[in-house]
Amino acid sequence: MMGASAGGFAAADVATGTEATVLKGWTAWGSEDIPARYPLAPFVANEWPRSRFRRHLHASIRYVMEDTELDGVFNDSGQRTLLVFASRIRRLDGRVPGRADPVALFGMAATRKLPRALKYVPGGYQVDPVVFATNLPDTLRSEFVRPLTRKNYHCAIEASCLVPLAMGPALQPGLLSPAGAYPDDARAMFVDGGFTLKMPMALFEEDARFRDLARWIATPRTIIFCCDPHGRLWETSMRLRALNAHPTVARAIADGSLLVVHPDHPVEASFLSFDPEVIMRTFDRGREQGRRLLEAESMRRFLSGAADTVPPVD
Repeated sequence: MMGASAGGFAAADVATGTEATVLKGWTAWGSEDIPARYPLAPFVANEWPRSRFRRHLHASIRYVMEDTELDGVFNDSGQRTLLVFASRIRRLDGRVPGRADPVALFGMAATRKLPRALKYVPGGYQVDPVVFATNLPDTLRSEFVRPLTRKNYHCAIEASCLVPLAMGPALQPGLLSPAGAYPDDARAMFVDGGFTLKMPMALFEEDARFRDLARWIATPRTIIFCCDPHGRLWETSMRLRALNAHPTVARAIADGSLLVVHPDHPVEASFLSFDPEVIMRTFDRGREQGRRLLEAESMRRFLSGAADTVPPVD
């Protein structure tokens, strides 16, 4: 399981191995008693900018994946591997990010759906993907491929979801990796993984930093869940490149080793929605589509490994 931002949260839910974990997140989202049980640390709660959404995100991650759920992720079998993607952003002038930097980065997030000519892509930053993975062999560890452990688990997922400005201050880098382990972390912000790795297929193939990781996690069959109703596989949340026509991706789709599942309707709930009725309508509609898909003979053949089977997703 792998993903960035909300996709990383969802992948972490699935990695626990229980349906109940997924239901906890959907049914409790927006409840005011959860943030009271898992309050923000003072360095986040008392710093600018303050975010109601961040209070719920922080608490929901810890409520949905408590110790019992983590036992399902960090077990001795090693049968499931979870990868969570974050983005490390540094100023090119070497200065520690200040208040203006989250504003600039929020502008990038806010314009992501606009036509390419209207997107805001601020200069002056070095933006690198960082992958946190469970069961990570020592030979694969690097500045950009790091262990996901019980100690940094919740913080890595939280960092992956953080849209600058909209979701409050960035986490202290020491909460993600041991302080001093990676000197460049000290002058960096860790934010939304979708900035760099919304869909990792092309980057895993093209970037030498991630090729060994890609070989390690390679599977005979892969399912991608995307929220675009047209099934477009945007490489990053900036939507500068769709990977559907990328040679490797197109070949995998054609030979039946890659299945793209997407909603057959525009998703009703927005990313920052707090309305329980809207949230559950979105969940129920997606679950109903999933049931139809699982009942299809073509899907059963895909999951069983039969050749030349690409089930319809609508």
